[in-house]
Amino acid sequence: MKKIFTLCFVLAMALAVSAQSDFPLQFADKDGNVIADGSTLNITEAEVDDFTGEALMPSGLFAKNTSDEEVQCGGSFTVQSMSSGVFQSCFPGNCQQAKERGDFSTQNGALAAGELKNMMTEWLPAKEGSCVVVYQLVTYKQNVITKKWMQDKLGPKVTLNFVYGTAGIKGVATDKQVRSVAFFDMQGRQVDRPVHGMYVMKTFYADGTHTAQKQFVR
Repeated sequence: MKKIFTLCFVLAMALAVSAQSDFPLQFADKDGNVIADGSTLNITEAEVDDFTGEALMPSGLFAKNTSDEEVQCGGSFTVQSMSSGVFQSCFPGNCQQAKERGDFSTQNGALAAGELKNMMTEWLPAKEGSCVVVYQLVTYKQNVITKKWMQDKLGPKVTLNFVYGTAGIKGVATDKQVRSVAFFDMQGRQVDRPVHGMYVMKTFYADGTHTAQKQFVR
């Protein structure tokens, strides 16, 4: 009986690993390096949003479509603890905010084959403290009758461990020569003139570097 149980357990684990490897999306960093399923990311650096003057802590998470087909996807996350502020994720398009503990899901959207997309996932603390969020990638499928998109499969999962202290804030560089400023919508498309909504403002410097901040245009 013990051998049978052990064999069943091994087979179950093998099937789980296989299912995970077949999942078309992976967490990654900005360079496309895959972040292993089950990882915990400790985030201690904050930035100052030029538009609001408030602190924000980017997770640095990207989503990578490792398949050769477009994927309808989204995110599912649980805010386990949050001492203050707001946690938000603008993936794959619209922003989903959480102001308290609980379970949340983003709207679905398309990720092109091979695309690496900034998940725009961050904590905006109101004061020093911490925030712990478990984030999971999910795929969606469309109901053939209702035409509504529904969650299909669950993918990799990571834990975001934010710790905020004012001493860790990185100021935006002010001693560099600005080359240009551009605005992008939440789908990554450059716009000539922002209208009402959330945008990403990118400032490009003469030394080849750039910074990016989210801005809400009223």
